Amino acid sequence: IITRIKDERMKYFNFIKRLVTFKKYPLFRTVPFRYLLLNMLLVSIFISLPFITSLLATVNTFGHLSEIGDEIPEFQIEGSKYQGEEKQLSLNEHQILFTPDITRDESDTLDEAVLFAFLRDGIYISEIQNGTFSYSFIGDITDNESLEQFVSSQMSSLYFYIFIYITLYIVVIYFFIFTLMLFLSLLLSFIANFAGRKTDYMNWFKIGSYIMMILALPIGLFAVFTENFYWIILIIALIPYIYYFKKLPKQKKTHS
Repeated sequence: IITRIKDERMKYFNFIKRLVTFKKYPLFRTVPFRYLLLNMLLVSIFISLPFITSLLATVNTFGHLSEIGDEIPEFQIEGSKYQGEEKQLSLNEHQILFTPDITRDESDTLDEAVLFAFLRDGIYISEIQNGTFSYSFIGDITDNESLEQFVSSQMSSLYFYIFIYITLYIVVIYFFIFTLMLFLSLLLSFIANFAGRKTDYMNWFKIGSYIMMILALPIGLFAVFTENFYWIILIIALIPYIYYFKKLPKQKKTHS
């Protein structure tokens, strides 16, 4: 089994070597379909890196609430409404806000430093798309004492739920990327066929999966450290695509 794994790994990386050294591009037609699926998964993970790191940072910061437990204001959650005083706590260069004056619809007015907030009608979690939720989302937390108890006893479970959330997020990105790459491959195959070249959309899909996998890594890493997605990096993809196009044999003309 170990030998087989080593052989599979060598074959997989051989295609990467061929791509970056511009050698034997036609042999990409021999790429196993499982490699294509793996590449799409890696692309999804790389593109999701900023979301994953931000979410984990948020959870880690939330876990440190126990350090400032004495500063948490007294409050009650009754009828899905926050009832208590307004207070803002500092935690690891972030802010935790408790306020009865701001609603979920007004969450865009919150300071960028606010990582987590108890609002009048729900909670706010920074760095999460549509990051406001009803208090029913945290039904076990009804006052300041239950909040402290949750932080001290439920963090291990919270990490499990975060893992599930991240997995679902990656799956959604995966199917989006897969569909996008499929249509791109069909388009490139159509263009190549129109230009009189022998072509197959699956060959474009296979080579494109390696191209995007390699380029998605720096895009994801740059986004983690700069908070910006430098999609312009994808322009580099034109180089191997054009090279592959030139390697396609021309169609033989038929005489009527």
